[in-house]
Amino acid sequence: MRVGDVGIVSIGGAPREGIVAKDTADDVVEGIVLMRKGGDALDVLRGVRAKAAELDSLILPRDVRLAAFYDRGTLVRHTVETVEENLAIGATLVLAILVIFLGDWRSALIVGAVIPLSLLFAFILMDWRGVSANLISLGAVDFGIIVDSAVVMVEAFLVRLALEPPTDGRHKRESSRKPRS
Repeated sequence: MRVGDVGIVSIGGAPREGIVAKDTADDVVEGIVLMRKGGDALDVLRGVRAKAAELDSLILPRDVRLAAFYDRGTLVRHTVETVEENLAIGATLVLAILVIFLGDWRSALIVGAVIPLSLLFAFILMDWRGVSANLISLGAVDFGIIVDSAVVMVEAFLVRLALEPPTDGRHKRESSRKPRS
């Protein structure tokens, strides 16, 4: 006995194993774009958008359009904005705390200058080594670690200046201005 003896044999579609719904539409067609490891998300998105526009204009029927309902570009932009905001707030807080603890705004600015210089150097090395600037790699850049050694050095300079004031000509002129008794 064969299958053809008990039924009709034909080539058909694969059986449905799930459903995709969006908003009020209970049945939509979904396509997923996968990015290769190490790829640039924004470059991939530009390519996908270009190909979708080409498909819309050349191949698809007039009443059918490709429409993205989740675009990773929004996530990438939001993440970059969040990192920039956190860097600015973090640097401001570090400077304020340095002014409070060091007691000298010039010393705080010197230590604070270490932050952008360290970040610049870190980004140059990350680019040179091909490390992507994602949340994990950016999270590893810690203000506390960056500023710690600079604080120690500036504090040592301030202590040394307090214990051994400079003996240059400027210091002599200031000490000669003492009020006469």
